[in-house]
Amino acid sequence: MQCVAGRQSLICAFFSGLLYAGYFASIMIGESLWFTLTIIAGIAGLVGGALAIGNAGVPGLPSWRENSFLFSLVMAVLFFLAKYTSFFFHEWSHSTAAFLTGVTQKEPLDINYGHGWTLSGCSAIDDWNVFPGLIDHGRNTVAAVISIAGPMMNVVLAVIAFALLTRQRVRSSLLLFSLLFWVALINVAQVWTYIPLRSVMYRGGDIFFFEWALDLSPWAVTVAGTLLIIAGFALVFVSVLPALLASLRPAFPGLAGLFVLAWFTAFVYYGLTPLLFTLDSVTSPRIWFGVLDIAVGIILAWLFVRTLMRNQAENPWIPWREET
Repeated sequence: MQCVAGRQSLICAFFSGLLYAGYFASIMIGESLWFTLTIIAGIAGLVGGALAIGNAGVPGLPSWRENSFLFSLVMAVLFFLAKYTSFFFHEWSHSTAAFLTGVTQKEPLDINYGHGWTLSGCSAIDDWNVFPGLIDHGRNTVAAVISIAGPMMNVVLAVIAFALLTRQRVRSSLLLFSLLFWVALINVAQVWTYIPLRSVMYRGGDIFFFEWALDLSPWAVTVAGTLLIIAGFALVFVSVLPALLASLRPAFPGLAGLFVLAWFTAFVYYGLTPLLFTLDSVTSPRIWFGVLDIAVGIILAWLFVRTLMRNQAENPWIPWREET
């Protein structure tokens, strides 16, 4: 069997690819004129396509869903809204905890927002020596609270998103359903950057200082945390994403694009990239967490495809044609 992919969908996929390729390259490698132009070309192509084709007339779907180019633009807005909400709330949680415990007199929103449009270097904690200083002075609980505040905010946001996604009224709104899907995925993935990827054999970061302050076993935190995070990913890829796609009913390129974006975000952007950037050597045993990252991603991709095919068999929406 072969999927039907219209020319319009393929053109839309091309410009969407430009947008995300330019964005992730800028974030992961660094800002450059060429990357910025790639993003602009992707956005311009999607906007131009949305204006050119108007409504395609998909019965039972809202107007923004009828136009594949507009659909891609809306998904991009929701993706970035969820991503930066997760990012800023993480950092603001650190600064709020520091303010409330008297470690700093700076207002919680007064953090280092980095530089450039990518906000490179944005962080609520400018001087990581604050944690050893607190621990040396016996303020271990304060150090633990400040360091864990960011990851715990991500956990809270993910739990809220999952809870809301169980409500039929939420799922009946495609915009809200889509936004909460990205909120759930991105917040689970942001915790994944710490556990297990930077929770053992790595001297730095939120989880390391939390473990140090409370004298916790890094391996105990890693094993328990990893199991919970994988369960969160399973909910996202095996339950929420197939249900969202069944509601959105995208053409095959849109379906594939949403999955690739979600998978890349979780297991490459939030997974492999932070790990590789913090490896001291390719012989470091921490590299095995990269193997775990990809293995989890492959297993969840297989489970996602199996679930999607079962849903397609029961309630088909993807047009197929026989091989010729």
